[in-house]
Amino acid sequence: MSEQDRPRPEDAPNRLDDEGRKTGLWAEEDAHGGFMVGDYVAGQREGIWRHYADDGRLRSEGGFADGLVHGRWTWWRANKQVLQRGDFDHEKRQGLWERWTAEGALIDSGRYEQDKKVGEWHYYNPDGTIKKTTNHKPRK
Repeated sequence: MSEQDRPRPEDAPNRLDDEGRKTGLWAEEDAHGGFMVGDYVAGQREGIWRHYADDGRLRSEGGFADGLVHGRWTWWRANKQVLQRGDFDHEKRQGLWERWTAEGALIDSGRYEQDKKVGEWHYYNPDGTIKKTTNHKPRK
């Protein structure tokens, strides 16, 4: 991403609607020195939001619905390699989740149901072979 293409928090209008709720495009600082950019509808985060580091590189990207983390999220390392990817269903991890090393090798993969690990989880050696497999039974 070139210097010209990097989003700048000061370019977001950060507007309020007639009822004093956040609306439209916003940029908000985070506790780590970076910022998040995305849309508000009726005071709640909606759609795709992007989280940028203080140097402007993309750290994560994913969805919100009704103000809650929802849909596919991806996180990147400083070297721009994918760190992890998975889905949320209204704040709860759901479905396939995967994590990778800085070199791009898979670390582990498995599924979540309602924020709990379920089924087989595979843990990988650096060469991509399975190091171990664990089986997680659904909790009630």
